[in-house]
Amino acid sequence: MAAARRARAARARVSKLGDILRGQREGKGITLDQAAADTRIREKFLKALEDADYQSLPGAVYTKGFLRNYAEYLDLDQEELVVLFHQERGTVGPEAPRTFRPMRPIMHRSLIFTPAVLVPVVVLAGIVLFVGYLYYQFTSFAVAPALDIYDPATDAIAQDAQFVLHGRTVPAGRVTVQVFPGPLTLSDIHPDADGSFSATVSLTTGANHIIVEVLDQSGKVSRVSRSVLLQPNVATSAAPVKLAVDSPLNGARVENAAVVVTGTTDASSLTINGVQAPITNPGGRFEGRFTTPAGAQTFTIVARNSSGVTTTETRSVTVAYTAAVILISVSGGDAWIQATVDGTIVAGTGRVYKDGESASFQGGVVRIRSGNAAATQVTYNGVNQGPMGSQGQVVEKVYTSQ
Repeated sequence: MAAARRARAARARVSKLGDILRGQREGKGITLDQAAADTRIREKFLKALEDADYQSLPGAVYTKGFLRNYAEYLDLDQEELVVLFHQERGTVGPEAPRTFRPMRPIMHRSLIFTPAVLVPVVVLAGIVLFVGYLYYQFTSFAVAPALDIYDPATDAIAQDAQFVLHGRTVPAGRVTVQVFPGPLTLSDIHPDADGSFSATVSLTTGANHIIVEVLDQSGKVSRVSRSVLLQPNVATSAAPVKLAVDSPLNGARVENAAVVVTGTTDASSLTINGVQAPITNPGGRFEGRFTTPAGAQTFTIVARNSSGVTTTETRSVTVAYTAAVILISVSGGDAWIQATVDGTIVAGTGRVYKDGESASFQGGVVRIRSGNAAATQVTYNGVNQGPMGSQGQVVEKVYTSQ
């Protein structure tokens, strides 16, 4: 082995080809590793060419290919160097036989979850979930509910005092409509499953300002307003509509009871705060009962004849509650209900109330027990509390005077 290395060293000292290659490369200021990177020829092969170490090179065909690429890279005559290669290689003995070992198959290691791998993955997953939670909270609670009034889409002119408003919002929202002058307030309007809703409001001749407000479950509010100009198209010869409101008196105080609006008219139709009220004939009497929250309340009564002529009356009252006034209505199924007022079970309760039945109770402390909470709707001092619970659930609630 030592003799072979001395022989290769001797050939390197007398190799004209190697000197030409090395001299040209160094003259250009190119290092051997840079030349290998530029020509994509392994550095050990380039060094073997410059050292005339032909035993370290592959077969003659590959070596000549390397030599031509290297010569072109160094701006040398390819054919002249190939001739030199054959001349110098001719002085070297035959190539030593080469032995090749079969390639060993590449072993693929399966992924192993060690603590070093698992901990960063868990931390990253936690960060992603936390950011997602923050985004959900922001979009759910920081954004006001959508509210679109599409009829009328803009301010409008109307000839009919009974004006129907159409809109769309979140299905779980609670819609309130206010009309000025008046003011007329329609509250607790529940949208349909697709969020659509409508409301009939009574307009007064001239400009009317309508404000629609929606309150979502997170307490966020959206408002949209419309201005509607009422210009009735009524013949001057049309007879006026007779309307007499017997109760309530303007400025009256109503305690622990519903507000009862009664009177007479010769109109063909009549609304109270936008709600159609039946007219009995003969006599033209009408009556409407309204359970409202405590405070100042305004009732607008609009009578209309077949020619479209209208007469409007308003009554303002103050509603007060000195006891707990509970209105129970059964809807969506039957329900066993028992009511206790001031410690005494109310006679006639403790039975199954059919779908559509209702009852009212009043006292200092009113206790309601239902065997089907979802079908038991409660109104407490004029405020709708909704169902007492879920379907088939047994629930007991206590209401006290305020």
